Amino acid sequence: MTLYGIDISNYQANINLTEVANEGFSWVEAKVSEGNYYKDSTWAANQSGAQQAGLPIIGYHYANSSGSPASQVQTWQANGGPNVCMIDFESNSGNISDYWALVDAFNNAGVTVALSYIPQWYWSNIGSPDLSQVPGLISSAYPGGTGYAYDLYQNAGADSGEGWNSYGNANPVIWQFTDQATVAGMSVDADAFRGAASDLATLLAGPSS
Repeated sequence: MTLYGIDISNYQANINLTEVANEGFSWVEAKVSEGNYYKDSTWAANQSGAQQAGLPIIGYHYANSSGSPASQVQTWQANGGPNVCMIDFESNSGNISDYWALVDAFNNAGVTVALSYIPQWYWSNIGSPDLSQVPGLISSAYPGGTGYAYDLYQNAGADSGEGWNSYGNANPVIWQFTDQATVAGMSVDADAFRGAASDLATLLAGPSS
């Protein structure tokens, strides 16, 4: 079974998450914070909207190495970030040591890192480090084009597409396969997960301590 999710932030302000659920999507990734300088103003509404729609939601933090790990976690918490998070690790996020320092800072604050968006292009840029211990690796590879998520996923190779290829000694658990899916009347990033809804729920809950 392949399930679909969306990735949203202030760029999709006021998206109707009940409509997202009605269109068959299974979860939401929503931005909470970035570095130690930005709190996404749409997080609270997205969290409430997802709960009302019955959609599992995980908040994400865009890492920026200009701020200390502790100050980035404080920014997350100051914007109502919950005790499970996803780290968005790409442009300006630093190297793999910065990633692990941020994971440690979240863990020390009682926040479990469940997912890690480290696209292959950025992984290559930072020296192709080992990712085998990274919690919940998310890849990205876009086929191009716009339209419905299902069609874009099929065009990208579906369950055999390149976004499922291993890198850094890790297998992606989620593939972000487009940044131009039409969902609830908006253009959004869309993701795929191979597994049952119960497997997805386990993944979003993060590794057990």
